Amino acid sequence: MTQLHERELFRVRLRLLDLLKSFFAREPDAEKMARWRGVFAALAREQVNPVLDSAVRECLHLLNTRGLDDLQGEYYRLFTDPFTENQVHTTASWYLDGHSFGQTLVSLRAFLAEARIAKAADVMDAEDSLVVMLDFLMSLIEEEKEDGSARVRQFQYQLLEHYLVPFLIKFRQAVEENEDAPFYGACSRFLCGYLDLERGLAAEM
Repeated sequence: MTQLHERELFRVRLRLLDLLKSFFAREPDAEKMARWRGVFAALAREQVNPVLDSAVRECLHLLNTRGLDDLQGEYYRLFTDPFTENQVHTTASWYLDGHSFGQTLVSLRAFLAEARIAKAADVMDAEDSLVVMLDFLMSLIEEEKEDGSARVRQFQYQLLEHYLVPFLIKFRQAVEENEDAPFYGACSRFLCGYLDLERGLAAEM
């Protein structure tokens, strides 16, 4: 792979991970929705694999047929509403241990110490929350871009294989159980499809 192609691959990976973070970081607004439409329109012109391509088409269709109020309502019902019995948790411990702040979080913190990456001081969410773990993966990709060491790529694989992917399989199931949240169901399928690609990429390097 040429140096130019490597730089482009890093740029695409980081851009897609930033897109994935934007789905779950906070309730969407008009600017974010417009950005999503543009990105998915571009992605729909590409062919990667059947699973990812299907999720892209589904997201684009929903962005073009549902309004901002619909997406904000989905987000609120799934992630914010304190009175619903169907609220979807966004931490790995909840799904892998059955409760928050479990052994998964302890193990992840030990892994992060070994990888020498830390949560930003102003971030209140736990290290095993979805958006924070995506941030960690982006930090490792940025580090790989600088030194290209096998050690950094191995840390990416471990983060994906042992924490992100097992958690997201169950997270996606929880989102998809909410029939009145089709957009975030499609987003969760896109998230799982893309991170499976990242896992394969890290394993090959």
